[in-house]
This record gives sequence, structure tokens and C-alpha cells, in this order.
Amino acid sequence: MADKRSDEEKGKDCLNILKVLKQIRQPYEGMIDDILTYIHHGRRTVSGKTGQKGNKTGRQVYDSTALGAVNLSSDGLAGYSFSRSFRWFEYTLPGKFNFPRWSGMRAWSGKRMDEYPDVKNWLESCEEVMYAAFLRSNFYDISPEKVKDAITIGTVNVDIEEDMDAGRIIFTLPHFRECYIAENAFGEVDTRYRQYKLTLRQLVKKFGAETMQNAMTDFEDRYNKNRHEELEVLHAIFPRDEYDPYKVDKLNKPYASMWFLLTGTKGRSNVNLLLESGYDERPFICWRWRKNNDEWYGRSPCWDAFAEVMRGNQAARTNLIAAQKMAEPPMIGPEDLRGLVQTGPKGWTFMQNYNKDKIPQMLNTVSALPFAIDEQERIDQKIREHLFVDFFLLLSQTAQENRNITATQVVEMMGEKAAVLGPRIGRMESEDANPIHDRMFAIEQRAGRIPEPPDILLEYTESGIEIDYMGPLSQAQKKLFKSQGINAGIEALGPLAEIQPQVIDVIDPDETARILLESVGFPSKATRDDAAIAKIRKIREQQQQVAQTIEAGSEIAKALPAAGKAPEPGSPLESLMAEGEA
Repeated sequence: MADKRSDEEKGKDCLNILKVLKQIRQPYEGMIDDILTYIHHGRRTVSGKTGQKGNKTGRQVYDSTALGAVNLSSDGLAGYSFSRSFRWFEYTLPGKFNFPRWSGMRAWSGKRMDEYPDVKNWLESCEEVMYAAFLRSNFYDISPEKVKDAITIGTVNVDIEEDMDAGRIIFTLPHFRECYIAENAFGEVDTRYRQYKLTLRQLVKKFGAETMQNAMTDFEDRYNKNRHEELEVLHAIFPRDEYDPYKVDKLNKPYASMWFLLTGTKGRSNVNLLLESGYDERPFICWRWRKNNDEWYGRSPCWDAFAEVMRGNQAARTNLIAAQKMAEPPMIGPEDLRGLVQTGPKGWTFMQNYNKDKIPQMLNTVSALPFAIDEQERIDQKIREHLFVDFFLLLSQTAQENRNITATQVVEMMGEKAAVLGPRIGRMESEDANPIHDRMFAIEQRAGRIPEPPDILLEYTESGIEIDYMGPLSQAQKKLFKSQGINAGIEALGPLAEIQPQVIDVIDPDETARILLESVGFPSKATRDDAAIAKIRKIREQQQQVAQTIEAGSEIAKALPAAGKAPEPGSPLESLMAEGEA
């Protein structure tokens, strides 16, 4: 059913929804402003009272421990998860084939789809296209900042749009202050209203000069006067309740997109619909670091660490004041000595009729800093624990402590640290990485850069592509949970195998080897399939049999002269000698 509302009615409805969404977000803004002020002061605050464009920031910060920890954690998490320097994902089709008995493909029944050669080659081709798309985009440039927003603010919004002129995908990281979100019944963010400013030049580029002139009668004069003047716009994205998927036009899309120009005086806004269109898939992602079931907005490690951050900041401020008083204490002295006292190092002040009771003296003395160094270190350590600094500095801290540990211990330590981050990494993959892949894959497919799938998938598969993340952080968890059990099992069987060697037969060596290789990130395409392994083993067995036969024949031939007689006709000895001569 088509939307029969007028443009004015659509604008009023969106403004009403925006008003409600603002009320829902308002309780979070105070805490986020504090976090931005004391921990991530490079970002402008939500209220706008501090951190305006070009203003100095960090004036209220006296201890930078939290800021340093955030920078290290965000760079480390981004580097361990998404990096242009290594292959950090691969595509899989874990579903299995089930061919009928009469089919010539019966031998593939029960095997994974991505083991079939045509499917495997297609998945690898898709990976190459996607890696190229990521490299053409600015994804790797914004990833550290995106992770930093997640660690500090707790809620991250990212826009994913295609620059069709350049043939590349552009990622935009809006500020939290601009975005208002809503969840569906399954806890997924499917609605976002973004209120922000664009310059007149940007508006013309996006909507065209004619559209802007129709929206504002004086737009041309203002553009000629100052094309960098900013105007406020509202971009509303939400699911369409009703649309016709068989109609190919911009309004029959699962997600609606409406752009409004906001004008008017404070408290009264006029809205002009600039563009109404839609998207085939959600064009933004909303990643919450951690969230409660009854909340839409996320919380971050900085929410947890804020008490320590404020204690550390106050302690540093107090110690700074105390240290200055120790170096430059307040003084008291007679009025007639004003301007005559030499306060510099080795300064002398000469007086006539010197009276030892008539000299300047310290008003008070500070003999020690109020907050001891060990107390500050304890606070700093708590902040680092909240922000996972020890995980990203594990190896360097081990080296500084002069501890000798084995490679196996390093793997286990990294795995244990990664396990602590596991729930957060899982949410990052489900709310950030997976939707990014879905959106980019769809864009690349519409552009004709994704190769056509093999015919066998069109007929037999009903499942979609799954993503296996191969970054060091994901691999650390896999190594811990996959290899740890195998290593422990082999170690436990060792004593028993010395008594009863047959117990080793319980273990499947081939499957164990595959799991171990997978746990350390060994590429699957570098391993042989079952048929190739069976062929190699058959050849090896035949070579061993020939070698044993030749060796046995040689030994018998050497023994014959000593025996002094020829072998009896038809005896096993005669047969072995015949094989040896052959």
C-alpha cells in the first residue's frame, strides 16, 4: 500500500518521532558528557557547552591515564581484529550436501558445501573481491576511532554509502550527539534518526540546486554569499511496514529514507522534504559495547571505570597544587619589605637594622604530597584493568619482568585474556562486523563485482554465507578452546599408552591434525583432501613393500653361498629370490 501522506504530514510525523527518541536518549547524555570531558575529550560533548569546534579541550583533565589506556585498547582491538596487513576473515558454507541415492554426486553426501571444489573456488573469489573493496574504502582508517567510541561512549553508529563516481564504499562515523535509535521486537536497532548540519555546498552536491531552491526561496543568494554556511537536516531511516518488492523503484524498498531540511526559530521548526528513497538493506550499523535488555543504548568500560578516573583526576589535581605549594609556598611578611625580597635561588635580601623577628616567613608548609605514589599507581592499575590494557601489553610486560615462558604458555595466556574479551568480541562481530559485510557484499553484488555462484549452490543450498574471523584476537580464543583440550588429552593418555599402547587407537590422527591446524589459523586451502591423502599413503605403502621385498631378497642371496645348496623348487625361498632378481 502506497504512503498517501503529504510531504508536510511526513515531516510532522518524523518530528514527533524525533521528539520521543530525544526523550529516550536524554538520561544517557549527562554520563556521556562526563566521559567525553575527562576521558575522550577530543570528541565534542553532547550538550555542546564544552568542546565546540576549534576550542581547546582537556582543560579539566589532570591525569591522562584513562586517555592513554583508551588509545591503547582501541588501537589494539582494531589492530587485532581488522587490519589491512593480514587476512582477517574468510567465507564458509557449513551446510552439508544431501544427494539422492541415484545421483552421481552421492559420494559428496554428508560433506560440507565449502569442501566442494567449485564452491570453494567461488568463496575464495568472493573473498578477493571483498578484500579489494575494503582496501578501496576508508574502513581501515575509521576502525580505530570507531572502536574508541565503543570503549568510551558505548554506542557507535556508522553509515555505509557507495560513492558511485569513484567506485568505492565510504564509511562515516557520526557523533553520538547526532543519532537517535530505536529497536525492533528482537532487540535489533532498525530505526535511526540523524540530526546534523551540512554546508550549502554539500546540500547542492547531494540534492541538487533546484531542490534546494524549492525548499528555500533565498537559497541561491545565500549560496553565492557563503557556500560554507551550515543548515540543519534530518535523515530518518526506518523499516517500511508495507512495500511491493516486485516494483523496482526507490520507494519499494525494505528500508525507507527521508531527508528533511529543518528551518525556523528555536522551539518552532519547519520541515521541507528534500528526498524520499529507500534501501534494500540497512545502510547503517549500530554497535553497543554492552547493553541491558531493557535499554536501547549501550554502556562501555569507561562507565565502569569512571569512579577510578575521577579519583585519579582529583588526586593528580590535589598533588599538583601541593607540589606547587612545596616549591613556591605562600609567604607572609612586613609591608615595608614589599619589592625588596629576592625570592630566586641564592637570592639575598639586605636590610638595615636587621631584626630576625622581622623577616618574611612561610604562611604554611607542605612536607609531603597528600596522595602517595603507590595510591595513584593503584588507581591507575584499576583503570587499566577496566580497559584491558594488560591483554594488549602481555608480551612486553612479560619481557620487562624477565620471565621465561614457553610458546605454549604464551598461547594459553593470550587465550585466557581473549576469553575475558569473548562476550564483547561476540557483540562486536554480530552488531558491527557482520552487518558491515552484509551491506558491502550487497553493494559489490549490485555493482557486478561478485562472481556468479556455481550452479550446484543454486539448486542445493538454502543457507547463507557465514564469516569466519581470522584476526589474532579470534585465533587466540580458538587456540585456547580447541588446542587446549587436545593437548591435555594427549598428555593424559601418555602414561596409559606406556602400559597399553593400543589405547592410542582411540584417537583419529587425521581429524586431530585438522583441528590443531585450524586452531592456529592454518589456511584450509593449504591442506590436502581425503582422496589426496589416501593416494599418497597408498603410494608410500607400495614403496615400503617393494623396499622390504628387495631387502629380504638381498639377505637371502647373501645367505645362499653359506648354505652351500640351491633352494628347493616351489619353496618360499625360491619365490623371494625370483622377486629379488626381478
